Amino acid sequence: MLPYSPYILKGNILFVSGQLGIDENNQLVSDDPLEQFKKALDNLEKILNAAGFSKEDVVKTTIFLTDEDSFPKINEEFSKFFGENKPTRTTIIVKALPKGAKAEIEAIAMK
Repeated sequence: MLPYSPYILKGNILFVSGQLGIDENNQLVSDDPLEQFKKALDNLEKILNAAGFSKEDVVKTTIFLTDEDSFPKINEEFSKFFGENKPTRTTIIVKALPKGAKAEIEAIAMK
């Protein structure tokens, strides 16, 4: 059991905990930061949908990366995923992430 909530809905605001590029077995999908980030976005979208939200409702994101060199590809994938919706974003380069991940994303969505 996790010591935190995957998401919390307060009124019309949804707070989503950081999502890694892990599969249903809680394993990283790849060693590649871009593949991990794509899966993290997929995991984020599943949580949004389960809570009755969509990626178009996202207003703020924070991305954590362990390798600054992966930023251009991550940025491109972020743009593809969100399309016309352009949420605010902070990207932070960190020394390490849980499970040895190389990318993580958290989000706030609002209806």
